Amino acid sequence: MNTAHDELLALESERQRALVEEDHARIAAIFADDLLYVHTTGLVQDKVQYLDYARNAVRYLAVERGELRLRFFGDDLALMSGPQCNLLQKRAGGDPVRAEGFATQLWVRGAEGWRIASFHGTRSPA
Repeated sequence: MNTAHDELLALESERQRALVEEDHARIAAIFADDLLYVHTTGLVQDKVQYLDYARNAVRYLAVERGELRLRFFGDDLALMSGPQCNLLQKRAGGDPVRAEGFATQLWVRGAEGWRIASFHGTRSPA
């Protein structure tokens, strides 16, 4: 039985894979058109800005999530939260950076299926 819970966990795994493999079409499909993306640095971007960032500013070498908690608010709205660790490298060069923290995602189900409308990451304290 494929529940919404299972579907969202699979989509989150797909998001991680798409970032590492640079599958930008899949990344674009997972995020809602009205995306609000807040990076762990405090940088706030819309969908166009985030996709440009993922294509041109950084390379995701690894994206890992810890145990994820899902809470549903009706049939078409879910909040996913849990630890996250990204290994990033600036496309201009330099050493990879390990960003550990916590991420909260707002998933909304519409005509295209489940999409992330909001993503907010915070860094773990040093």
